[in-house]
Amino acid sequence: MSCIVCRDLQKSLKETRPHLGGGKVTGDKLRSTYDLVEQIQYLYVRVVKAKDLPLKDVTGSLDPYVEVRLGNYKGTTRHFEKKSNPEWSQVFAFSKDRIQASVLEVTIKDNDPIKDDFVGRVLFDMNEIPKRVPPDSPLAPQWYRLENRKGDKVKGELMLAVWMGTQADEAFPEA
Repeated sequence: MSCIVCRDLQKSLKETRPHLGGGKVTGDKLRSTYDLVEQIQYLYVRVVKAKDLPLKDVTGSLDPYVEVRLGNYKGTTRHFEKKSNPEWSQVFAFSKDRIQASVLEVTIKDNDPIKDDFVGRVLFDMNEIPKRVPPDSPLAPQWYRLENRKGDKVKGELMLAVWMGTQADEAFPEA
């Protein structure tokens, strides 16, 4: 009895071998397993490090952290105690579908018990942020001179990389 069921089942089954991606080149486009899912756009901000930051406290020290703000959304790095040349190496990703701002603001602040002090910032026009599509090489971080709230250059620099990418970007898992 089970042999008849097995035979009928074998007759009704068909072997298929659909292409599942995996790096096959077709034309000039590299196909990958990410071709199976819809590409979602993200704004990536890699905060690497800062140098020559001005000392803010009365004690002559600085407890810096970075705030990445895009409209109503923000992300903050960890803060360091008494460090004018901190290294964060943190990545933030903002879904493009939720972006309603035209300016990305990356601000360094001094962590204080009462009120955090503004150290300096870097502003990016959203229309000027480069797009990156894997397998393009990663975007190299650059040094940006800090500005005060009026837009004047101040002491200190921040190393950042800012780009538009997708969930296929190698920075996605750490963001």
